[in-house]
Amino acid sequence: MEERNETIAETPETFAAQDPASTPVIPLPNPGEGGPVAELPPSAVVPPTAGGGIQWLPTYPTVTGCASVRFLNASYGYPSFRIYIDGTRVVSVLSSASASGYVRVTSGRHVITAAGPDGYIYLQKDFSFSGGSASTVAIVNRAGGLDMTRISDPCSPGC
Repeated sequence: MEERNETIAETPETFAAQDPASTPVIPLPNPGEGGPVAELPPSAVVPPTAGGGIQWLPTYPTVTGCASVRFLNASYGYPSFRIYIDGTRVVSVLSSASASGYVRVTSGRHVITAAGPDGYIYLQKDFSFSGGSASTVAIVNRAGGLDMTRISDPCSPGC
């Protein structure tokens, strides 16, 4: 195997790129240094828990007989929608690229209707909601027109 010896033209720029002293370094604090530390009263210190020091966030009680649902208008090229659940209007104006707040529904099957401001029904579909769940029903464009899809919201509290 033959060794190759290549030389790099020794210019000031070459030395600056190869010289570690010319590379800027952000100094780190020494142990025990690092800035002010808050003086907390003993009552503010959270003791370790049985879960290995992990303190769990509070949970919200859920009602098994109801679910939370919100609506997202992810469609384009259509007017704003009025949203009905089983014939009862729950959202008056759902503009494009907007979402409603959560509304409560009883668990079970419900017919969701998306109508225009003039009352024209663009889409109607039934969904099943389980008690204590939270969901987003999105109105989306598909190749054949509009569609609704249900998305589970596991991080949002249900009823």
